[in-house]
Amino acid sequence: TWRTPGVTDRRAGAEAQVFVRGVGTDACGVTVDPSVAIHLDGVYQARPQMGLQQFLDVERVEILRGPQGTLYGRNATAGVINIVSRQPTDEFEGYVSAAYGSFDRFDTQGAVSGPITDALSARVAVRYLNDDGFTDDLDPAGGDEIDDNDMIATRGILAFEPNDRVRAALTIDFTDFESGNRTIRPLDDLGIADALGAMPLPSFDETRNPEPTFLDWETWGATLDISWDLNDYVSLTSISGYRRFDMDFLFNTDGTEIPVTRTNFAWTTEQFSQELRLQSENLDRWRWLLGGYFLTEDKVGTLALQRFTNNVMAVSPFTIFLPNDDEGRAWAVFGELGFDVTEWFSVTVGARYSKERKEDVTSFANLPGVVTITSPLAPPLFVLRDDEETWDSVDPRVVLEFKPQDNVLLYASVSKGFKSGGWNAFAPGEAFDPEEIWAYEGGIKSDWYDDRLRLNLAGFYYDYSDLQVNTFINSVAVTTNAAEATVWGIEFEAVAAPIENLELAVNYAYLDAEYDSFISPFGGLGPQDLEGNRLRNAPKHKVNASAEYAVPVSNYGELVAFTQVTYQSDVFFSQFNEDVIGQDGYALLDARLAFRSSDGRWEVAIFGKNLTDKEYLQNAVRFTSTSNQTMGFDEDAIGNALGYPAPGREIGGQIRFNF
Repeated sequence: TWRTPGVTDRRAGAEAQVFVRGVGTDACGVTVDPSVAIHLDGVYQARPQMGLQQFLDVERVEILRGPQGTLYGRNATAGVINIVSRQPTDEFEGYVSAAYGSFDRFDTQGAVSGPITDALSARVAVRYLNDDGFTDDLDPAGGDEIDDNDMIATRGILAFEPNDRVRAALTIDFTDFESGNRTIRPLDDLGIADALGAMPLPSFDETRNPEPTFLDWETWGATLDISWDLNDYVSLTSISGYRRFDMDFLFNTDGTEIPVTRTNFAWTTEQFSQELRLQSENLDRWRWLLGGYFLTEDKVGTLALQRFTNNVMAVSPFTIFLPNDDEGRAWAVFGELGFDVTEWFSVTVGARYSKERKEDVTSFANLPGVVTITSPLAPPLFVLRDDEETWDSVDPRVVLEFKPQDNVLLYASVSKGFKSGGWNAFAPGEAFDPEEIWAYEGGIKSDWYDDRLRLNLAGFYYDYSDLQVNTFINSVAVTTNAAEATVWGIEFEAVAAPIENLELAVNYAYLDAEYDSFISPFGGLGPQDLEGNRLRNAPKHKVNASAEYAVPVSNYGELVAFTQVTYQSDVFFSQFNEDVIGQDGYALLDARLAFRSSDGRWEVAIFGKNLTDKEYLQNAVRFTSTSNQTMGFDEDAIGNALGYPAPGREIGGQIRFNF
């Protein structure tokens, strides 16, 4: 769970889904873009999976809430997650850590960093993660493991600083991941498997998976970051990035031991981006920045929806193939100008012009039998769509800052965000429209009592138009544009050090996120008026409270105890606000106890996550492909409700050496 107020993360099979202040994307496929922009070392990641999985040798993670389109690139209507890797150092250093715990989880990583010459330095980091999964598979016909991890990741950074005006860093990373895929559980009795006599559900941490399911992916990339101080007043930054991501998975779609249907999906994406920024340095009262951005992305994805023979549906085995071949090109120019009107009042204005061109070719084939994407059979394809669209937008931003004293900052901002349109990956039809947001925010950031108390408060109001929302129509996922939505909320953060060696922190977010006007079809029930319904993944309340206390142990070191409680109120995972496609409010308890040596060279710790072993869902969906619309079941064709379980209690130990 993210500790940042207003941020929630979800999993749906292989898809990473992040929502900020109730805004995000749960659509899958290569034809749809995320609403939260992920940046890894300054490079925008067009697919969230490229940057959200590894977390190798990370220096910090910055989370910027609200539209950030002026400076942070495309598709940042909800916000930005900026992941910054540790950089090479001027002196030799390194570390190695290892952890072992529940689910036979072994997680180890390490890094070595230091100078090669006076002008050249390097850093190399490696991580290996392996576990048996947090769910037991009771069906011997399936794979040996499910909800497991087997990952190796590595990153190398070479930094070159010939003088005090130029710095260049080349980063190359690679990650390989294998898994038995994810568990899904039926939440109602509308499934075909239920009509065929599926066994009662096992325990929450158990499943019956009869398929040899898998989830394999690998990603690699290279980044060249060059900074050049042209003179004492102007600097130039160039960031060039290439990334590739390949994924293949087989998924037991109905979540039971009855062979009903399974999903095979494979996709590949390549992207190249270039950003140039020219900005001021060392000016008295003025600050300015000018930039340009270009991205090209080529994507190929194929869905194979496989249906087995069954007596209820009275059909023979068949497989539906839906390949997508997509290209995207994005250009942008942006600028920002800041002026200190007085010592305590400043104004910043900026704008970004974005233009996007996308092409999509979607085909279709209906084949006899249950075959996979890797089958040697080359199906005859019928082209469902061959389309090209272009969108553009001008997105301004204005920020006012008032600093009555050094430790207090009052601010107010208005900004506009833009997310490009796209197509439904698995259905014919025209492109859906871009979504736009006007965001208004104000707040205070302050430090008190010699920085022993930090208090931050923010209030925001969002006006959304053409919000992109995912739904199921005729057995396939379809993205449509909601007419309007309003989001407003309050976020509070407090960090206090009331006594020596004790730190207390509380983060709270209140979120009111509703559709103002949205008509959406719901199976055979027809169009539904969803005015007043809450947005998906938008809990009204989210609280995180933590405490850390360090106790000196003679001259040997210190004992550090940390605990946190995270509470989230109920959420809905679809716009229809059904209880079954949602999750009641819950709280999670985590703790860690560590001993650190006095010289900082080593640390030993024990930790626990979800210590109360709370059973909750990471996500839930409706699949009409697994529902039974005969014999009085699912006559309205709304689909079978299924949920993705979250991990249970995890306890482990960790050791780390620094050198």
